[in-house]
Amino acid sequence: MSGAKVGNEMKKALIASAMLCALVLVVYGQCGGFELVTYDDTSYVSNNQRVMQGISAENIGWAFSTFQLSNYHPLTVVSHMLDTSLFGDSDGARHLVNVFFHLCNVLLLFFFLLKATAKLDKDGLIPSFFVAALFAVHPVHVESVAWVAERKDVLSTFFWLSAMHSWLGWVRDRNMGSYGLTFFFTGLGILAKPMVVTLPAALVLLDIWPLNRVDLTKNPAAQLGKLIAEKLPLFGLSVLSSVLTVMAQHGGGAMQSAESFPLSLRISNALVSYVAYLGELVAPVNLAVFYPYPHDIPFWKPALAALFIVAVSAVAVRFIRKFPLGAVGWFWYLGTLVPVIGLVQVGDQSMADRYAYIPFMGIYMIIAFGAARLVREGRVPGKAAVAFGTAVVAVLLVGAYTQAGHWKDSKALYTRALAVTENNHHMHYNYGNLLEREKNLTEAARHFKAAFKADPSHYKAMSSLASILSRKGNPYAALDLYQRALQLNPDYAPALGNRGIVYMQQGKFEAAMADLRKASALEPQEVNHMINMGLLFYMRGDNEHAKEWLRKALQIDPDNKIARKNLALIP
Repeated sequence: MSGAKVGNEMKKALIASAMLCALVLVVYGQCGGFELVTYDDTSYVSNNQRVMQGISAENIGWAFSTFQLSNYHPLTVVSHMLDTSLFGDSDGARHLVNVFFHLCNVLLLFFFLLKATAKLDKDGLIPSFFVAALFAVHPVHVESVAWVAERKDVLSTFFWLSAMHSWLGWVRDRNMGSYGLTFFFTGLGILAKPMVVTLPAALVLLDIWPLNRVDLTKNPAAQLGKLIAEKLPLFGLSVLSSVLTVMAQHGGGAMQSAESFPLSLRISNALVSYVAYLGELVAPVNLAVFYPYPHDIPFWKPALAALFIVAVSAVAVRFIRKFPLGAVGWFWYLGTLVPVIGLVQVGDQSMADRYAYIPFMGIYMIIAFGAARLVREGRVPGKAAVAFGTAVVAVLLVGAYTQAGHWKDSKALYTRALAVTENNHHMHYNYGNLLEREKNLTEAARHFKAAFKADPSHYKAMSSLASILSRKGNPYAALDLYQRALQLNPDYAPALGNRGIVYMQQGKFEAAMADLRKASALEPQEVNHMINMGLLFYMRGDNEHAKEWLRKALQIDPDNKIARKNLALIP
């Protein structure tokens, strides 16, 4: 290839890159003005003392030695610490860091496909551009970018795509440095989000297409066996990560029991979800931050879903020699979703938009490069294909811009989710908490009631409603709800502490003492329990023990005005 032609190709690639950057910034530039939301952002960032202290050797050590929110993703935690060190408590800056990583991912995907398909497609720039453009602006990916708590998505994908680039170097040069980089990036990706465990299998798929390392006409099984063996060190990382993830989720109580989610229900939901994600791919409307898990699924739904999956898989295998991309893209989609499809249920969502961030890449490749093949074979006019693709990207861009706007603050996020889903107990509960903080107790009570109506086991919503009823002068109804909540979870400290307050107000000091002692033992750093213990001892005439508990509270929170005021009043 002549130098002039190379220069011309590079110019086209740079123009395409600039266009991709513009697409990302049009959709996500608004995120710089967004707030953190009270759904996980507070737990991961603003209420996390370690994160808000910023980078230090001690805090980095903590990140690598703790399971935060039933997860093991220390590199992501460190990235949040780095945000603090660089930008202080700026919510907008944290959002823009997510946008930056998404932009990097879009460009990494584009240039990988451009380099990897150079020998397959004389004009691979156009389909590579459209794959990256779909990835850049599809509304389903908004959750991964506009949600600060999902830094793990964009960060882990950055390392995933970096590993793909280094793998391309290994395939072409057989340079151990490139293999070492692939191992390194895979490890970093796993430390950012365990979902990267499927990367080694994805690299096997890339060996089939576009890297053409498998001759599908001559004993492909033996060739695939060698390619898998080649990646055993990478698979070893995946096994280690899987063990750590199970430990984190089991230890943190996030892994759901077979009693709560029977295996038959999980299998049914997984099958239906595979098809539902494809529905979101085609029609990304009514997207929500949380989709409630169904209580039951009619048999025909998973049956039809299974039939669809088997049929498409059979067709993909049947025509793998003529159209290897079809099999690679389809099994990329199926395989990369396996860790989050719900066979091992973590949390109580039925599916989540963020889980499609990597899996949809396989479908985008089928669409864009499949269309390019039709154009090459003369079945579709090239200009018509480009025009249609441009129109699709434009429509998706508008949808993504609108969807991103729903993430501007907690209220917008929760009201949107409640508007497009039914019986959404998580969103009713979260919105109720928000309303309660705004002193709108009547509306908060309504949403708490809706939360445990949708999920009769939602003891947190029961306890929150009981607290409102108590403040409104209805202690008997409050006690009834606290009792129901504590039957579901006898160790729920907020319910114990608040029930203790009601008992104390009724003069039932022994019952109050039992509840407050247990609450304090369960939450030894919770200042409110200590203050209430101090008040209880004062009401019983035991000033010395009252002062002791109030001083404990001030040791933890020296600026607590209630504890300081109460301590000053005790003779």
